[in-house]
Amino acid sequence: MTAATTLRPPDATLSVTKAARMLGVHPNTVRAWSDAGRLRYYRINQRGDRRYRLGDLQRFLAAAEHADTAVSATTGAPSRRPQRATTDPLTAPGGPPDPGRPAGSPELLSDARRRSDLAILDLIARVGLESRDLEDDLGRIAEAIRSAGEHALVAIWELRGERLTPVATAADPGRPFPRLLDLPKSYGVLGRALDAAPRRPHDNGVTSAIAVVADARDRVTLTMLRGEQAEVAVAIPGRDGPWGVLLIVADGPPAVDSIDHDLAAVLADSIGPLVGMARREEEVAHLIHRADALRRVAGDIGSRLDLDRILSGLVDHAMVLFEGDRAAVFLRRPDGQDVAEVSRGLSTGYLNAVRQHQRRSLTAAAVAARRPLFAVDYRNDPRGADVRAAVVQEGYDTMCTAPLMDGTELLGTLNVYHDRPHAWTNDELDSIAALATQASVAIRTAQNFQQMATWTAQLQSIQQLGTRLSRLSSVREIGHAIATELRQVIDYHNVRVYRLDGSDLVPVAMLGQVGEYVDETADQLRVAVGEGITGWVVEHRIAQNLPDAAADPRANTIPGTEADLDESLLLAPMLFEEQVLGVLVLAKLGLHQFSDDDLRLLVIYASFAAQAMANADTTQRLHEQSAALERQVRSQRELLLITESILTTYDAREVLDSITERLGGLIACDNIAIEVVDPATGMLTPLTARGVHAAHYLEPWEPGEKGIATWVVDHGEPVYIEDERIDPRVNHFRETDSVDGSLIVVPLRGRAGTKGVLTIERVGAGNTFSAEEFDLVKLFAAQVSIALQNAEVFQAVEIRAQTDDLTGLFNHRTFVDHLERLAREGSPFGLIMLDLDDFRDVNNSMGHQAGNVLLQRIGAELVRAGRDTDLVFRYGGDEFAFLLPHSDTTGSLHVAERARNAVKALGSKVTASIGVATFPTDGSTAVEALLAADRACFVAKRSGRDRVATAAEGLALAAEFSLQAPTPVDPAGPEGSDPAQG
Repeated sequence: MTAATTLRPPDATLSVTKAARMLGVHPNTVRAWSDAGRLRYYRINQRGDRRYRLGDLQRFLAAAEHADTAVSATTGAPSRRPQRATTDPLTAPGGPPDPGRPAGSPELLSDARRRSDLAILDLIARVGLESRDLEDDLGRIAEAIRSAGEHALVAIWELRGERLTPVATAADPGRPFPRLLDLPKSYGVLGRALDAAPRRPHDNGVTSAIAVVADARDRVTLTMLRGEQAEVAVAIPGRDGPWGVLLIVADGPPAVDSIDHDLAAVLADSIGPLVGMARREEEVAHLIHRADALRRVAGDIGSRLDLDRILSGLVDHAMVLFEGDRAAVFLRRPDGQDVAEVSRGLSTGYLNAVRQHQRRSLTAAAVAARRPLFAVDYRNDPRGADVRAAVVQEGYDTMCTAPLMDGTELLGTLNVYHDRPHAWTNDELDSIAALATQASVAIRTAQNFQQMATWTAQLQSIQQLGTRLSRLSSVREIGHAIATELRQVIDYHNVRVYRLDGSDLVPVAMLGQVGEYVDETADQLRVAVGEGITGWVVEHRIAQNLPDAAADPRANTIPGTEADLDESLLLAPMLFEEQVLGVLVLAKLGLHQFSDDDLRLLVIYASFAAQAMANADTTQRLHEQSAALERQVRSQRELLLITESILTTYDAREVLDSITERLGGLIACDNIAIEVVDPATGMLTPLTARGVHAAHYLEPWEPGEKGIATWVVDHGEPVYIEDERIDPRVNHFRETDSVDGSLIVVPLRGRAGTKGVLTIERVGAGNTFSAEEFDLVKLFAAQVSIALQNAEVFQAVEIRAQTDDLTGLFNHRTFVDHLERLAREGSPFGLIMLDLDDFRDVNNSMGHQAGNVLLQRIGAELVRAGRDTDLVFRYGGDEFAFLLPHSDTTGSLHVAERARNAVKALGSKVTASIGVATFPTDGSTAVEALLAADRACFVAKRSGRDRVATAAEGLALAAEFSLQAPTPVDPAGPEGSDPAQG
C-alpha cells in the first residue's frame, strides 16, 4: 500500500484506475471483480462511473492475506499454487510487490505471469473497443488464453437453444484436435458449468454465471481428448442467463493445478460483456436496418396510387421485414366482411373461413385495442376461439395482426403469420404499427384516387362510347363492347344485351361475374315482347330500377335459377328513331344495389347502343351484298379450277370426286351425289357421294324405281325443292324416315341427251338454298357434263389402244402388261399359247380379205371357249394367247382343249397347236412362264399339229430350240389387209 493511500481516511473513494494500481491489477480486472460481486463499489453519476472506498480495498487485501496464511499453516508448506490464493479465486489481486504493503501480505504473482494475465485482459478490453466480427474476436481471445498458459485446447461454446455450438477454438499446434461439433447443453463438464452458473441479476442487466468445475474424469468428448488431461469449464454470462461456456484443457499429471481457475472465471466474466456488447451492436444495427426498411417501405407504398399494387407491396414487405411465412391484408367491406385482397401462403378455405367478423378473434381484439397484437400457439389462445378450427386446419403457429385505421374508421387489417413459435418483441410491434399507419394513409389515398378515377372514367366512357361503337359492324360485337364498357362505370354481377328479333328478345351478349350468373344460356334468357320485366320494358319503352327484382310482380324467374334470390336489376330500352331495337339489363346480387344515377347512365349507354345497332344493321346489309359478290367471284374461280382439272384429267371418277369436293366447300350442304345413266340398262348408277347420307345415295336403283333424279333425267330440267317432305317426286331413302330439308337436282347432259344428275341437299327445316346457289350448282353441272364427255372419249381412245383393230381382242402390248402384273402379284395363273396350223394356205387360196374374216371368227370363238375371268389376246399374226387368273394345270388344259375344238369346229381346215404352262409351277417369272408355254406350243406343232402340249413336254425338248417372240400385229394396210398372217 502506498503512502498516499495510508494518509487518506477509510471512507475516501478511489477511481477504477487508482483502485487497480492499489491492488496491482488491470482496471478491467477490477471491473470484472465488481461485476461478480466480489468487490464493493458505488455509482457517482448517470454515466455509471464507479468509485471504490479505501476501507473496502484494504479489507479486500487483508482477506487475501489471511486466506493465504491459512492455507500455508494447514499444509505446513507453501501452497502448491503460489500464484494465487485458493480459498477465494477473486481475492488475490496480484501485481508487483508493494514496498508499502504490511508484513505478512500474501505472495503475489510473478512478473511474467502477471504480465501474461494482464495482456489477456488488455486484449479483451481492446477487442471490446475495436470489435468488428465477434467470432474472429473470440478466436483471438481463445488463442491468447491458450498461448499464455500453454494449454492443449481452449474453446468457447455458445448456447443456442438446447445445443452448445463451438464458435472459437485454439489448439496446441503440436497436437491438433478434431473439429468440435455441436453438443447437447447437458453434455459433460460443459453442462455442469451451465448448471452451476448462478443467476442473480446485477445493476448492469447481465446475469453472472461464473462457475468453475475441475475434474480429470470429465471430457468434452471421449473420442476427441485422450490421455491424462484436465478440463476447466466456466459459464460465460449473458443477458438472460449463461451465454455459453469457456473450456480450458491442459495436459500432464498436475494438469488440474496448471489451470488458473481464478483467471478462467475472470476471463469468462470479461468475455460476457464483450459478447453482450456485440449482441447489442447487432440489435442496434438490426433496428437501424428495420427503421431504414420501414422508411423505404413507407416511401414505396406511399408513392403509389394503384390499390392492388399498394396492397401487394404491403404484404411482400411485411413478410420480409418480420420474416413471416405467410401474410395477408384484409379490407373491411360495407357488409362487414373482411376480404383478403392480397394474400401469400394462405389457402382459399382459410380466407373464406375468416371473412365473417368473429367476436372472439385476435383481429377483433386488435381492432378494439387499436394497436397490433400477437398470439403464439394461436390455436389454443382463447382470443381466437371462434376461428380455432380454421387455424388448426391451416397449420400456422403464431399470428400478429395490425389494424389499418383512417381516424376512427377501420379500413382493414395487416396480418403476418409464422409457422413456428415467434414471440414478437416490442420493437417489432412498434415497427408493424408504424407500417400499418403508413399503409392506412396510402390505402385511403388510393381509394380516394380510385373514386375520382371512376368518375373520370365515366365521363370519358360516355364521351368515347359513340366513337367506339361506330367502328363496330356486328350486333354481337356491339353487345360485347357495351357489356365490357359498362364494367368501368357501373359495378354489376351480370350484364345482358338483348336484340329484338320479330316478337322475341334474343340475347346477343352475356357476361357473368359470379356463380349465380355464369351458367346462364341464351335459350334460358330468350323472352317474348311483353313477357317478364324485360319484355315489359321493351313493350312500354320505360327504363326501370328494381331494388328487389324477386318482389316485382312483372318479373319471371329464369328456369333453373333460385326463385327468391336477392337481386337488383337495371333495365333500359335501346331506342332509335322511335323504334325499340333491344334492351340492356344489369343484375347484381343483393338488395338496393343500384342508384338512380346508375339508371341515368345506363339510359345514355342504351341510346348509344341503339345508334350502333342501327348502323350495324346497315353495315350488315352491305356486308351481305359484298359477300354475295365475293361468293360469285369465288365460284367463278372454282369453275376455272374445275375446267383446268377437266383439261388435265381423263379419269371420270377422279374428276367427279374433285368436283363434288370443290362444290361441297363452296356451297354449304349436308349431302352431294352424282349419278349417271347406264347405257346398257338405262338405269341410274351412283358414281360418287359425300355427306351424312352418302351411303344411302350410293345404294343402286331398283328396276322401275322412280324419284326426283329419274324425273330430271326424263325431263332434262334442273329442279330446286325448298321442302322435300311435301314434294311427291322425292323418293326418300328406304331404310330411314323422311327428313326435313331442301334439294337441288340438275341434269348432266351428254351429246345424245341426259347422261345423269347432280344432287345437292341441305338437311333441316328452313335450311334452304338461295337463288344464286341454285345458279352456281347448274354451272357446276355443266362442268360435270363436260368432264363425263371427255372421260367417255378418253376411255374409247384408251380401249382402242389396248385392243386389236381386226379381232377386237386385247393386243400384244396389253398381253405383256397383264402378264407382268399377274407375275408381280404372285397369285397362280395359267398361260395358253395358240398357233394356227396352215393359215397361210387360206391367204394364198382365198385371199387376205377371207383370211381377215376367218381371224375375226376365230377370235370370237376363242372368247366363248374361255371363262368369264379369262383374258384372250391376239399375240401375233396367227398366234393367240390366254391368261387364266387363279387357274392350275388341270383347269388350263381344259380351257386349251375347248379352244382347240372351237377352232376345228369352224370347218375351215385350219387347226390350232396349243401349249399350256402355269405360274409359278412352270416358271417363277413372267418370262419363264411365257418360254414354257411357247416351248409346249412348239412341241404340239412338231408332234403333228392340232393338239395340246404341256410345259413338261416342252421342257424335254428345251435344248433343241430357242424361243423367238412372234412378230406383233402391224397396223392395217391400205386395203384393210393384215400382212402379219402366216
